[in-house]
Amino acid sequence: MRPLVCELDSTLLKTDLRSEIRLQKIKQTLSRLLSSSTDLKNLQLQKNDHDDTSLEPPFNESVFDFLLVRKAAGQPLILCSRDDPASIAAILGERHIFDQIIERTADEQLPASLGPYDYIGNADSPMKMWQTAEKRYVVEASDKTEKLLLQNNIAVAKSFKAPDAGIKPIIKSLRTYQWLKNLLVFVPIITSQQLDNTTAIINSIIIFVCFSLVASFGYVVNDLLDLKSDRAHPVKFKRPFASGALTVRHGLIIGVSLLVLAIVGCSFLPLAAGAALGCYLILTVLYSLYLKTKLMIDVVALGGLFTLRVIGGAAAIETELSFYLLSFSIFIFSSLGMVKRFAELHNLQRLQKLTAQGRGYRVEDMAPVRIIGISLGYMSVFIMGQYINSPVVTQYYDNPKIIWFLFPLLTYWLGRLWILANRGEVNEDPLIFAMKDTTSLLVVATAAVILIIAN
Repeated sequence: MRPLVCELDSTLLKTDLRSEIRLQKIKQTLSRLLSSSTDLKNLQLQKNDHDDTSLEPPFNESVFDFLLVRKAAGQPLILCSRDDPASIAAILGERHIFDQIIERTADEQLPASLGPYDYIGNADSPMKMWQTAEKRYVVEASDKTEKLLLQNNIAVAKSFKAPDAGIKPIIKSLRTYQWLKNLLVFVPIITSQQLDNTTAIINSIIIFVCFSLVASFGYVVNDLLDLKSDRAHPVKFKRPFASGALTVRHGLIIGVSLLVLAIVGCSFLPLAAGAALGCYLILTVLYSLYLKTKLMIDVVALGGLFTLRVIGGAAAIETELSFYLLSFSIFIFSSLGMVKRFAELHNLQRLQKLTAQGRGYRVEDMAPVRIIGISLGYMSVFIMGQYINSPVVTQYYDNPKIIWFLFPLLTYWLGRLWILANRGEVNEDPLIFAMKDTTSLLVVATAAVILIIAN
């Protein structure tokens, strides 16, 4: 019986393994450059971080089931790839049902000694492979390849539908619900009492859109670099890139498009706003590559990312930020960053795991994480008190004493948030939790009423 030759990338696997391996190597190279000499030694010892076998790419189950049927019928199975057969065998693990793994020749053909064969490939498969096969099976999201083959009088025995990179997985990869965090750019226009300034409102909206585009770019980069850890995560394995709904190629196209749109938007804003957005972009990439793996540095970086949103909002409307607002932002958002880490550790404890993959924390760190996070939160409450008691308040508010009601309100909200986190009732993103939490929304609404009355 003729052997059935099956492609590895985008056929047996939903993704392009070669691109993923290349991306992981780039990630490790950059991580090494960012690491200290001590960390470099650790990286050299921990080869699993760049081992292609640790990626655990998602399989195309319909193709795999078809191969099992053909093997049961006695047809020899050959896996074809551009990579080293030994490394591919390690990746297959328990799914190694192939009689042979061969590496395609430089001219994109199979060894002549193979003889007649059937072939299962995808849209990127060389035309020579289709032309020389006896029976052909096509794996693709659309009918484009099948139609092309039929136009060339090449019969197709069967088609398998691959995951379509439609609008849903693309939108999911952007994490548009996270754009709510970028509402922080409107804080300066509120605190500086410029809601009646049309130009300031338009600029604030533009900087909001720009931050949202760059934030989505950061999420795409983060998901591409975190394929290994996401696929090992009990929830994150469903993300578009980890699940195979989107490939590395899709990620590059989406990322470049987002950056171009953000640059176009920044061209309508003051230079300082573009600089703030540029700093946000750099810190986002550094966070994805390196900072998020470092103990406490990751939380400081998260606080910085949130604070840069406020700075960008102020730069867009060309107003100065007070020391109080900047200090408050750093402490409150660092505290929320610690809530996020605490929630992650709480989930790990529930799953009886000791460490978070790709993070610098262990379950045994829950107590100090809680203490530090609560302390940072109430430092922001203290700074708010100093602000309310400062002469700056009288410049913007007619009834500044009313603002004192914000003091117990923030004290209550932070305390409640940390108690719920300690109970395991806060998910891994406290801001998203707050936006869905009725009590938190009531606190925000009450704070808004207080500010209106004070004005």
